[in-house]
Amino acid sequence: MRLKTRMLRNLLTAALAFACILLCGKIAAARDVAIVTRKNGRVQVMKAADLARMMKTTHKWLDGESLTVVVTDPSSPEMRLVAEKLLSLTPDEFKKLIVVANKTKLTFLVTSSDDEALKTLRSNPLAIGLVNVYSINGNVDVLKIDGKLPLEPGYVLHSQ
Repeated sequence: MRLKTRMLRNLLTAALAFACILLCGKIAAARDVAIVTRKNGRVQVMKAADLARMMKTTHKWLDGESLTVVVTDPSSPEMRLVAEKLLSLTPDEFKKLIVVANKTKLTFLVTSSDDEALKTLRSNPLAIGLVNVYSINGNVDVLKIDGKLPLEPGYVLHSQ
């Protein structure tokens, strides 16, 4: 009987540890998001308020050119961060924004991965990409938002 009790306790402990690992993994998955453009793009620095307005309402660059926003899965932790901290939207409102904006013109291009988003930027000079900061490579420029780069204190798209 003691053996069964001990085995049951060990099994319960292992299940609880596994659940904690899964939960911590979900929390740790939300990382900083970088706003990127193709190499030698048109803009290097932008105000968060201007970027939010461009994405939410005008769908144009400040000079009037059409804007394409390249994103990954809108329900991902990174895009949830963009919705909440940059656009002041819930994740569901962000998804609706994408659908509504794309009804008249392809404004938001949803890709399957950060790598695909970065490849898309190379051929589109009017696009910005929203990617996990750890996906950045030498083929893109990272925009400073309100004078700050990702990982700098005070950066608007920092996950913590």
